[in-house]
Amino acid sequence: MQKLKKGQVLTYPIDLYLSNKHILLILALGLLIFPLYYYGVPIMQEEGGWVAVIILLLLIILIVLGVIVSLLALLSGKPALQISTNGLTILQVLRKSKQKSVLWRDVECIDISYQVYGRTETWALVIQPKQGKVIQYPLKTMRYKDTLLNEMEIYHIVKLAFEGKPAIHYQSIEMERIKLITKKTKWLLLIIFILLSLVYFFQ
Repeated sequence: MQKLKKGQVLTYPIDLYLSNKHILLILALGLLIFPLYYYGVPIMQEEGGWVAVIILLLLIILIVLGVIVSLLALLSGKPALQISTNGLTILQVLRKSKQKSVLWRDVECIDISYQVYGRTETWALVIQPKQGKVIQYPLKTMRYKDTLLNEMEIYHIVKLAFEGKPAIHYQSIEMERIKLITKKTKWLLLIIFILLSLVYFFQ
């Protein structure tokens, strides 16, 4: 696989896909649905009451939705974000009627927002149209051909396209990440996952 090099030209339309790592992570998380339902719900009923059960069921529903969205995005083969000389298109997997196509001539300005909640960081592409409501599109690492682009690199590309650049040259931008999971926590989660799977399949 050939990676992007500094200064390499990105040709329009620029199609950005969900990263394979992101999709696999969601699908792996989906494996927790069955242990959570068969073991978590009875335990929560005994220990925490119906409030805890409802919270657990909501978590399971969110995981299911995440798995469905990831599978549909993978099977459709369509980009999550497409950038062209005229504008950009945001794919909505579950709500195709809500799919957004924004023309640059209708945009006042483009910015990026960054927020931290505890140890969770979120990025969003902020599009201010000349008329209408502000559009906020959550940014995450995406794949362009064989290269993963981080949030700032994606924003940089969108910004250059909005400015009318006929050719966009790739620029690597390093980002400092908050360590959400330490090495010890990662191993602990892996052990818990394996134990839950063994109990479920060999009961």
